[in-house]
Amino acid sequence: MRSSAFACLVALAHSATAQSGLPPTIDSNAQVTKLATLPRESYTVDQPFTEGATRDPATGDVYFVEQNSNKILKWSVSENRLSLFMHPAGYSNGMTFDNYGKLIACADERNELWEISTNVTKTVPWPQPLNPSVGDRGNGGMVTLPEYKVIMNGKYNGRQLGGPNDVWVMPDNSLFFTDPFWSRRWWANGRRNEQDVNTVYRLSADRQTLTRALPTFLTSDNRAGSPNGIIASPDGKTLYVAAFQGPGSGGGETYAYDVGANGVLSNRRLWARFGSDGMTMDNQGYMYMTAPVSRTGITVVSIATGQQVGFIPVPEQPANLAFGGVNQSTLYITARSGFYSIPTKTKGAHLQK
Repeated sequence: MRSSAFACLVALAHSATAQSGLPPTIDSNAQVTKLATLPRESYTVDQPFTEGATRDPATGDVYFVEQNSNKILKWSVSENRLSLFMHPAGYSNGMTFDNYGKLIACADERNELWEISTNVTKTVPWPQPLNPSVGDRGNGGMVTLPEYKVIMNGKYNGRQLGGPNDVWVMPDNSLFFTDPFWSRRWWANGRRNEQDVNTVYRLSADRQTLTRALPTFLTSDNRAGSPNGIIASPDGKTLYVAAFQGPGSGGGETYAYDVGANGVLSNRRLWARFGSDGMTMDNQGYMYMTAPVSRTGITVVSIATGQQVGFIPVPEQPANLAFGGVNQSTLYITARSGFYSIPTKTKGAHLQK
């Protein structure tokens, strides 16, 4: 019995070390490097907040937002340089690229989805903020912006959505997005949640039909949840949706769903006892999550088991991340006012068309 107990303790210690140490995809000598610190502008709401990282599949460049300053930024991997891509940018949040190279953004100011060109611009009158007491009004002049169009007008059944937060493109080019309700200072004063549930929606590939993909979104203890991060398996057959609510100390929970014909979701199951803001996955079977646990960093989870296999410490709490670079082997991380990277021994997993 004593020998068995000792073996059990050794196994537990080994498990704890594996969970708290680096995952197998990160070399022991690899360093997290800070590439940029985003400044606080005169019009920044509170403090800078980076989010929405996504990789341009054509170039390997990484796009992300500094939401509280209403900016989309671009990291050029060939030049190792950060540049302003779009400002104002609808207070965009989560982003992804569609199957035709267009940048898709959750434009949070008016709860819309935008399709943005990466190579065509247009000079327009400066878009005035929805809340005149917040944001950069641009002195009423003109501004050159990437050409974009609204592909989802922010309403479902005639009522305002809660606020599209994160979005993912599927093999057929349809979109799934999460819609929690977190009050924003750039919204119109006094705005209330008009939807009866915070859940997941699907926008058809032709951008004509918006459906509620899940009638409810509950945590494992039957509480109303707020969906946040969203991602699908490379073959598009499994959808993962994270929430910050749920029992346990993993900063929420993440659920998996089977994706059927026309995007019908079924077979909901609790996949991991970790929540996440943004998520990304590699081609070796691991998910990288921004779970708000006791330390700041990236929680790495086995996709097969939903169990933690490692942790990547980051100086600031990450909100989102994406594999980027020409070889898709560098992990780029948005964390509060910072933008970071770390080399890996793996590559990002992308959709199989």
